[in-house]
Amino acid sequence: MRSFKNLIFVVATLATGAVLLTSCGKEKPDKPSTTTNENQFVSLESPYLICAGRNPGGVGFDFEYKGEKGGANNLDSLTVSDFMYDLKIRTIKAEKPDGSMGGAPYIQLSATAQAVNYSEVDTTCKGITSFQNLNKSNIKEYTLKSDDPSFDISSVPVGGTGSPLMQELMREYKKLVIGQKWREAANNNIADDEPIWIIATNEGRIVKFIVTDFPANPAPTPSGYIAIMWDFVE
Repeated sequence: MRSFKNLIFVVATLATGAVLLTSCGKEKPDKPSTTTNENQFVSLESPYLICAGRNPGGVGFDFEYKGEKGGANNLDSLTVSDFMYDLKIRTIKAEKPDGSMGGAPYIQLSATAQAVNYSEVDTTCKGITSFQNLNKSNIKEYTLKSDDPSFDISSVPVGGTGSPLMQELMREYKKLVIGQKWREAANNNIADDEPIWIIATNEGRIVKFIVTDFPANPAPTPSGYIAIMWDFVE
């Protein structure tokens, strides 16, 4: 049950210390910080705002920052000027076949980062418990991939609304290693089916990454937020 998944996420978040989006643009805008300080990196915490209307640039993850564990920043409101994302997640609005608008979130790697759906390598390794238990001693051999460099949202045909056509946009997303492949498991009522991703950062560090809930609950608003967990594989 989804309520069970939400309970697991809350418990896991407390233990570690640590939409659909068609209407999120109508909600009251958030007020992200505009402070930039080259000497102080401040990471956002899950859940992350990826609403097309309230955070159009999306959220970037710089997993290792100056040799230390990094985190996430809103790409339109960075806390440091030398932030370099390993991956970003953002939402754009697209036109559905019936002419209505819908949110289309996606995850894109940086040009030098790579990733793999580790749950396809080890089909028993899914969900939060497996994510927490995954480490260097039990991880299986895997092959990393890069996003197709030809990925280009601006090349997607637009409809009468002036926005990209949803069906064509989904085809473009298939060029991405992660893209939207996390979305179904994060939004269903099945516990512990969320895929675990292995990511090699720009610096070569190995990270485990999982999208646990979308739209995230609990969150500041009913829509527009995504729940994510990540850590280094050690």
